Amino acid sequence: MSEPEKKDDTMSEQTNEESGKAAAKREKVIKCVSAVLFALIFLLAGITAGWFIGVSSVDSRARNLAWLLERVKDNYYREVDDEALYESLFESLELDKFCRYYNEDEYDALVRESKGQNSGFGVSLTYEGDAVRIYSTVFNSPAELAGLQSGMTIYRFGDIGGTMQAAKADTFFDSLTGKNSVVLEAGFSSDDVKTYQIARASYSAAYCEYRDSEKSFRFRGKDKLTLTEVGEGLSHLDADTAYIRLTEFDGNAADEFETCLQKMRERGRKNLVIDLRLNGGGYLTTLCEIASHLLKNAEGKSPIVATARYRNGDGEVYAATGNDFSAYFSSDSRIRILADENTASASEALMGAMLDYGTVTSDDIYLRVSTSDGEEVARTYGKGVMQSTFVAPDGRALRLTVAEIFWPHGNSIHGVGLRAEGDHAVKADLFASADEFLGML
Repeated sequence: MSEPEKKDDTMSEQTNEESGKAAAKREKVIKCVSAVLFALIFLLAGITAGWFIGVSSVDSRARNLAWLLERVKDNYYREVDDEALYESLFESLELDKFCRYYNEDEYDALVRESKGQNSGFGVSLTYEGDAVRIYSTVFNSPAELAGLQSGMTIYRFGDIGGTMQAAKADTFFDSLTGKNSVVLEAGFSSDDVKTYQIARASYSAAYCEYRDSEKSFRFRGKDKLTLTEVGEGLSHLDADTAYIRLTEFDGNAADEFETCLQKMRERGRKNLVIDLRLNGGGYLTTLCEIASHLLKNAEGKSPIVATARYRNGDGEVYAATGNDFSAYFSSDSRIRILADENTASASEALMGAMLDYGTVTSDDIYLRVSTSDGEEVARTYGKGVMQSTFVAPDGRALRLTVAEIFWPHGNSIHGVGLRAEGDHAVKADLFASADEFLGML
């Protein structure tokens, strides 16, 4: 077999409205077969089992697995769908929680979304008991444009002009499958319920927003996105401070972040709050582009942002694409970071680079208090590993964890995360608005 056709370095999984379905499906797959065997089966997908057994050069364990599959297909008391059987085997390759197998359609969707070319409602969900809450909405998606926001509870739903029914955690997602439009009754409480109508659509996703004490801006548009004024500013910001929320290191996030910095400069703000709450990370290339604006004391045109260490001991350096901190900030500018237990991966790496180059100190980082192992703690997720995606000739893909990530000065926070104490440990709701969170600092 030839080497994989594509390798993309990423530090996190994507999140979208299909995530609940994918998670449920993965729980049903077979988990008892060696991961090595699945890797071999994956590479040899499409080759018939009979020929597979006959190749003496193939590992004996792989031949035994092929024998097992043949027995199932020939002797199970019901007809076995070959494709479904192989899909379940491929999907059970879970060496850690960051590895994942994609069939052709899933990988095609992943590639499109990595370019900001999304489709669907643009909302991801979380469940608390029997309640359905909105975890996040994608900027410029049908859900966000309709007014849905993170933290809202969905109380009832139905078809346009149809009967409404209660939204229950165990049935809601399946009830939406196949629907092109839906009416939702949602709000932050039962006393604040409004009706929202959304329809599936193709859209250009956005990943940043800009706000200051007077105005708020988000990216809008069908094909080309433009930073557009959408409302009032944040009451807890002073006249010298801007706020940029970054939701993922994906798509056009780097260009959007730079545009927001330009807006900050244009509007005469010298200080900045970067909101990385609920940001699970993304691509290292995007991280390096964004970091190029935020490394205060870095020297040279391309300072190191992170280093990947592979199993064989080799290292790969990821460098910033520039070094223009002074274009947006002065020597007395202050940058603060908001984060929580879902701030992960590339987000943590950005924070690490900013700490190592003196852009921020621990006094500039504010973390939400959450419960971990029965204890209250203010910490980020703690994902300091990198995945690469290997693509098979037939379009299937396998995302594997291939390296540990280290900050510029050599620190790794994998499994640990960044922590905060005292006034920097903020007791706020997971979905607290920017103004609410800032008001607690």
